[in-house]
Amino acid sequence: MPTQASLRFAYSTLGFIAALAMAPAARAADEPTPARVLFKEARELVAQGDYQTACPKFEQSLALEAGLGTQFNLADCWEHIGRTASAQALFVGAAASAKAAGQSEREQVLRDRAAALEPRIPRLVVEVSDPDPKLVVKRGDLPLESDAYGKARAVDPGRYQIVAKAPGKKTWKKQVEVAAGSSIVTVEVPRLEAEAPEPVVAAAEPKPEPKPLAPAPATNAPPKDHARKGPSLAVWSLGGVALGGFAVGTIMALKYSSANSDAKATCPSSFDCTPQQIAFHDQRVDDARSARTWAFIGFGAGAVGLGAAAALLFLPQSSNPEKAWVATPVIANNGLFGANLSGRF
Repeated sequence: MPTQASLRFAYSTLGFIAALAMAPAARAADEPTPARVLFKEARELVAQGDYQTACPKFEQSLALEAGLGTQFNLADCWEHIGRTASAQALFVGAAASAKAAGQSEREQVLRDRAAALEPRIPRLVVEVSDPDPKLVVKRGDLPLESDAYGKARAVDPGRYQIVAKAPGKKTWKKQVEVAAGSSIVTVEVPRLEAEAPEPVVAAAEPKPEPKPLAPAPATNAPPKDHARKGPSLAVWSLGGVALGGFAVGTIMALKYSSANSDAKATCPSSFDCTPQQIAFHDQRVDDARSARTWAFIGFGAGAVGLGAAAALLFLPQSSNPEKAWVATPVIANNGLFGANLSGRF
């Protein structure tokens, strides 16, 4: 017999399917996304010259929604606050994204911006006197590979802590200041000193192991209810919910693919676009987001319904009428569907 907790989980799962399918997810297409809100706020701060506050908002926006425009604005923001090495690396990464998207003009602009930063980027060299294979050298929280020892690496201006550790050795630390400009700062990690041996502590006498307890006498297990053969009405209902969810997810996925392709094909160079092209592009992007949301909902509902149907199909079901349960299909006014389960066990 299944436990009370497992049956309760299976019974309650289907109640959430209908609620998930009926959630007003479509309104997300009419509202600005968190990434867009952060991007807009950052652009307003840049217009006011407040790059220190704008850069974290660009970073959060890029983490939520990757985009070439966000990459460019974040790299430009980092350049203004002096993070030249990070800005150059992001310009190069954005150029690679532009190349992959077939936007050669944008790619060239981004590579020119990266090249212009080269004379302003400082370098840090970490020399290691004793390259022990077990030695771990970190620059801040970033571990350095052994092949990076003795090589000049581009870094942002600022203060760094170099830490070296090895088993049985004393930890070595040093603070280093890297100034803005094209200077090269070198730090040498010396041979680590051995740690003092720990005092030997006498081992405690082992305690006698307790004798195992005698096994408890076996008791007669209560008779089990005879399981009913064949899928029940509830299993068929859950299967219908799963099939409907996968159908909705597939249709919405196809709509998302079509809308996304239309958006990409509209003025792909992003230069000299007409107002009509911009409006059509934005509309198809919104359509794609809405379809993607419904696709996630459909596939999620289908997966949960299928899992619950499989679980109830293979769990033993009581033949006692007082413990029977009923699955009731639910159809909403807007055409979305789900199922509710109720009963006792």
